[in-house]
Amino acid sequence: MKRQPNTPRNLALILGAAVVLCGSFGCKTYTDYSAFIKEPRPLVTSTEYRLSPPDVVLISSKRVRELNGHSETIRPDGMLTLPLLGSVFVAGRTCEEVSAQLQQAAREYYEDADVSVRVVGFNSKKIFVFGEVSTAGPFPYNGANTILETLARAQPTRLADPSRIQVLRPNSKGELIKRMTISLDKMVKQGDTELNAVLEEGDIIYVPANPLAAVGLAFQQLLLPIQPAASTVAGPTDIYSSFRAQPYGSAETQR
Repeated sequence: MKRQPNTPRNLALILGAAVVLCGSFGCKTYTDYSAFIKEPRPLVTSTEYRLSPPDVVLISSKRVRELNGHSETIRPDGMLTLPLLGSVFVAGRTCEEVSAQLQQAAREYYEDADVSVRVVGFNSKKIFVFGEVSTAGPFPYNGANTILETLARAQPTRLADPSRIQVLRPNSKGELIKRMTISLDKMVKQGDTELNAVLEEGDIIYVPANPLAAVGLAFQQLLLPIQPAASTVAGPTDIYSSFRAQPYGSAETQR
């Protein structure tokens, strides 16, 4: 007689693996909240925006007609090539500093030169989202990005663990210095936005898989060598793939 599979035992093994994977893949709660949450809460980041390639700037001037309305992308070498003034290095400077720099240069030709510079393409600064989301990768940083806004754009999938989302902050050398764990469930379902911090340039949001999805990911990796031979057999990897595209908060999820 063929022996029936021991379903409870198999389930226990899967759940046990989930616990192990949870410990391996970052289910720990990180509490560097003070590094992200400032009081009083700012509307924008406190860090000055400094120009860098490939930002796009727009120059305005009432008196210097050669510069008025001129828009240009900062070159990879940090320079702008401008009418009348030629090549000007602007990388690493604020708009106010560049305005003063160009105004001073233009006074060689116009005694009453006036110049103002503003960014119209925030292309150089990025924040990053990875993990179980529909749209991963870099997002433009504009100085006012919040965690909730960024996650709304990235759309965590139904395989995500919305209660264990990590926000990581590296320093200028690329070394991780601070991180905190936030719950998207609390923000969306309870309206608790206490940890909805304004992000800084280079911040990383990681959306982990929930424990059962993590098991599916592990099985998927284990089965990779034999997938070509078993491509016609429905199994855990097929089930995982069918659910992966569903975003967190979709109609399917809420049923």
